[in-house]
Amino acid sequence: MDEFDRRLLNAVQQGVPLVREPYAELARQLSCAEARLLRQVSALREAGVIREISAIFDAVALGYAQALVAMRVPPDRLDEAGRLAAGHPGVSHCYARDGDLNLWLTLAVSPGSRLGLDATARRLADDCGAPAPLLLPTVRRYKLRVRFDMTHGAPASSGPLGTPPPSARTGPAPALSEPRRRAVRALQVDLPAERDPFARPAATEGLEPDMLLVHAADFLAAGWLRRYAAVLHHRAAGAAENVLAAWAVPEPAADAAGQRCAQLPSVSHCYLRPTGPDWPYNLYTMIHGRSREECLLTVEEILTTTSLRRHVLLWTTHEYKKRRVRLFGPEEAQWEEESKGRGG
Repeated sequence: MDEFDRRLLNAVQQGVPLVREPYAELARQLSCAEARLLRQVSALREAGVIREISAIFDAVALGYAQALVAMRVPPDRLDEAGRLAAGHPGVSHCYARDGDLNLWLTLAVSPGSRLGLDATARRLADDCGAPAPLLLPTVRRYKLRVRFDMTHGAPASSGPLGTPPPSARTGPAPALSEPRRRAVRALQVDLPAERDPFARPAATEGLEPDMLLVHAADFLAAGWLRRYAAVLHHRAAGAAENVLAAWAVPEPAADAAGQRCAQLPSVSHCYLRPTGPDWPYNLYTMIHGRSREECLLTVEEILTTTSLRRHVLLWTTHEYKKRRVRLFGPEEAQWEEESKGRGG
């Protein structure tokens, strides 16, 4: 990977322009020919560096219910359970981790779900041979930014110090028309490396490309679309290790601690969540590094620069799934129909 590739990867992670010829616009920004940029995007995909280029939506703002879910799975069933849980279309991330709570997943269900979030989590726990799952919805979000600075080989900071923490969204979800739902689906398709790349995903949903981009601009203005950008495979980007560090913090001190953790470049996610039975931890930091030692340095920095002390380190032992939830697709209803015979 040369210097041009690194500049290109930084640019597409920052954002891909929502115009008919976005790669031509990126080529102008990088002072190169569009043909060269298209070749390199394709090559970086084939090399496993770029995972996808697509819309990053705020699912909760669009009416989805979402939570981090943890389960205690018998060790001899963990691999089977991980594959089963990963099969739910609303599971975006599914990992085996160290500890008694050994299966962790991020689950989202649509506003049209027959089961809803709690019942879906219980159904998955039953399928996995686990007792009642621990549901950990977002109370406050301090940081959500998985972006890697390819020049320096580290996760990129999400913004200036002192940025106030955004809260979890509340209030009624928008009533999306069918054309807008089709636009959401089209914008989640991995963007082809071609001159007019929005034409194909628009056509699959029966939309004109220009109208798809109008919808995209509306979604961005409303805050439903966080950004349209590339996501990289972490290991290919240099982040070979990751750990979920969960901290026990008194509620009055949570904001100060969350904001401080969010300032650290190697922290990609930082959330306040509820506690649970025999589980006192409520502040969650996802830490990425080139090695386990580098992750531990970030843990040590948190310990020395905040009031946080009591914590648990949940190292990833196996990744079963890492893929964005495809919003407003038919897969959820199909899964729920098939699950009826399993106690629904």
